[in-house]
Amino acid sequence: MQENPMSDKIDPVLFEVVWHRLLDITEEMGIKYMRTSGSPILVGAYDASTGITLPDGKLVAMGPYISTQAHVLRLIVDSVIKQRMESPGINPGDMFICNDPYLGATHQPDVATVAPVHHSGALRAWVGSSGHWLDIGGSEPGGFNMTATSVFDEGLRLPPTKIVEGHEIREDIVDLIMAQVREPLAELDLRGQLVANEVGRNRLLEVADEVGPSVLDDVMRRGISHVAGRLRSRLRSLPDGLWREVQYLDHDGHKQNVRKIVCTLTKSGDHLTLDFAGSDAQVEGFANTAFGGLRAAVLSGVCIALGYDLTWNDGAADCVEIKAPRRTIVTAEYPTPVSMSTISAIIVTLNLVLVVLSRMLLASPRHHEQAMASWCATSLGVSMVGVNRDGTFTVAPEASHFAAGAGARSYADGVDTGGIIINTTANIPSIEATEDAYPLLYLFRRQLTDSGGAGRFRGGASGEVAIVPYESQGPLSTSFAGVGSLTPNAVGLAGGLPGASVRYLRFLDAARLDPESEILGLVGTLEQIGGKRTVGPLNSSKIEFGINTVEYHNWQGGGGFGDALDRDPAKVLTDVRTGLVSADEAFRTYGVVLTVGTTIELDGGGTEEHRQELRKQRLQRAVPFTDSHPLVLPESLTAQEPESGVEREQVNYWNIVAIDNAVNTMSCMRCGTVLGSATMDVRHGCVIEEVPAATIGPIRGEDYAEDYSKAGGVPIAIRSFYCPGCGRRLEADLVVPGEVGPSSVIFRGGVNTA
Repeated sequence: MQENPMSDKIDPVLFEVVWHRLLDITEEMGIKYMRTSGSPILVGAYDASTGITLPDGKLVAMGPYISTQAHVLRLIVDSVIKQRMESPGINPGDMFICNDPYLGATHQPDVATVAPVHHSGALRAWVGSSGHWLDIGGSEPGGFNMTATSVFDEGLRLPPTKIVEGHEIREDIVDLIMAQVREPLAELDLRGQLVANEVGRNRLLEVADEVGPSVLDDVMRRGISHVAGRLRSRLRSLPDGLWREVQYLDHDGHKQNVRKIVCTLTKSGDHLTLDFAGSDAQVEGFANTAFGGLRAAVLSGVCIALGYDLTWNDGAADCVEIKAPRRTIVTAEYPTPVSMSTISAIIVTLNLVLVVLSRMLLASPRHHEQAMASWCATSLGVSMVGVNRDGTFTVAPEASHFAAGAGARSYADGVDTGGIIINTTANIPSIEATEDAYPLLYLFRRQLTDSGGAGRFRGGASGEVAIVPYESQGPLSTSFAGVGSLTPNAVGLAGGLPGASVRYLRFLDAARLDPESEILGLVGTLEQIGGKRTVGPLNSSKIEFGINTVEYHNWQGGGGFGDALDRDPAKVLTDVRTGLVSADEAFRTYGVVLTVGTTIELDGGGTEEHRQELRKQRLQRAVPFTDSHPLVLPESLTAQEPESGVEREQVNYWNIVAIDNAVNTMSCMRCGTVLGSATMDVRHGCVIEEVPAATIGPIRGEDYAEDYSKAGGVPIAIRSFYCPGCGRRLEADLVVPGEVGPSSVIFRGGVNTA
């Protein structure tokens, strides 16, 4: 029985009115925050969040911004209560600031501020805001210290500190903070957050005055229980089972060094357990995350995959248990550095959670359409640092990568340059505004050919940018932080291939791009840039950005869904005509034959013949699969009896595998070959082919793979699972040969197929 989200104290209409007032408050807080700050990373990329919590910190509502930053507010409030309740006290009109990642913050540049809301003599709620500051001090501008070996190397770290007392800003604390920060404009980031919290507090007090504090209390608590009830109901309609997914960080912050993150999902009844046992140990560099970042990643993934039609709050936390050993790369402990966590361990883990939940959704005839391949699974921290046009010091963030490729779905392509998945309001900075504010000029910013993961439904394309210095009054340098150059982390589903990996290139002595040249800004291809092309190392700083240097980078595309040889050839033709897929990849990966002349046309007969040949070649190369790390379903799941009224007729899901519960078989929908029992992992009935990831298409790590192999690293591979009858690709896993890989065991007895 579904839980009743309403209380006897309040009628449904009033509940909805007050509830939507709360959502409006969080959005207004964000607007005031960003307009006060003016920071390009906030106004241009919405790298911030706002929220309302219960008195104990439980998240009630978040603004339409970065979900991971909202999910940390509970831990921040909890830290304030534990550390500051007695001294200096929590009183009306106070506010607190904290960016300590070991107390809940995602990383030090994402600074959080929270304010208690008192009404009628009692603490009724908290409001909070979190956002990425332009600078937090330390030895490296911009918040990322590539050489960090401890948190002490990473700049300003604030425990819960009272920054507003009785509605008066403590200017001594402001001065103390700003004395550690090299970018004066960061003070506007701080004051913008204080404005946001003041607005949020005032609006909540207005609601309490209008409807009464008890009604406000009830609406907030029932809003959380409503989300929990809806999620539990949805979980009960999904199959019980285990699903394991593995992802990789290919850089520890100091060097190319592949480390795995393992997540095993157990779904039983109306509850999820996500266990990160098997993940590698914390590293010396700054690619780790503390538990607060792990929690934010898990809850964001659950909300995205299962709460797509719900308000995102801590109702999701009531349905989820997180298990993780200590001191892993996703549970780093003090004083391990973590300042790159948001663009490494956190976002990679979030997409890992999204994919493992999507595999669960694919097993459901009711919910399989909600499954998505991975979106762009890493992010970047790119800054140009130096002297601006007016002679002042500047940190210029480059945030075009917020236009990332979205994962394909079971029925449609991923959105091209659709955004990063944690940002509910996609946005990127304007080129014109960036060029106006900083001594930079863009040669291009555009969608990247062949960046979307190949599949029956293509992953969303990512983008690429090329930038030159322009009118700087002094030296400039580049800082480039991130992961995902060796590893195409945006994995596909159901046989879809991963999207493009990260690439950082530098073109030196490109004299034709002198600021006086008329050709400046008219570059069409990388080859037209000229000069000496070099591959830039990730997680490097203080790289000279001279007058005739071009800085280029691209970011990850979305993963594909289904076998690329099943894609409608007409869609491939359209992709080639619009520049999203090259003619070479159309032939090699999609098996589509085109005639290229004054126009590009489709050869239908040639395409069918070529695709048949490609499937034949797959089976000739493939070998039997032996799973050296199988999952075993716990007795607590296998012992369950089917619910009354459960149908056991044939169910076809994701149009790839047919499940016949009546005879407990799984078979290929293309050729009818029986692959095994209905509860087994489809991989066990397949033959496999394993190839280096760098060979599956352009921009899949080939610029970095050779050097990594020479240094003794084991190359990342793509393991394709083919139907032994027809050669259709049913799965494509990202693996390190010999290591544990993705797997699943499904118990279908209790699944309601209605």
